[in-house]
Amino acid sequence: FLHEAGCKTWVSIEPYPTPNFIEQDFNEILQSISFCKKIIFGRLNYNKKVSEYKDCKVYFNDLSNQVIKYCHENGKICHIKEGTVVG
Repeated sequence: FLHEAGCKTWVSIEPYPTPNFIEQDFNEILQSISFCKKIIFGRLNYNKKVSEYKDCKVYFNDLSNQVIKYCHENGKICHIKEGTVVG
């Protein structure tokens, strides 16, 4: 409604959990917010259970890349929170 009324819309997907908290369809989430002009994405921090998830760094790097690709392909502004992508 706000987007259709000409308001700037954005969404913050954070703190995003690992699948050992809850399993979600990330593509479905991105599609449900397709009306937004800007997407902010960040990982769940400061929780021991996150680091217990096997390859959590790879998991968040992959999700971050999905957000970047989605925003690029759909003309969205993208902001990945500091510390979400880990080398």
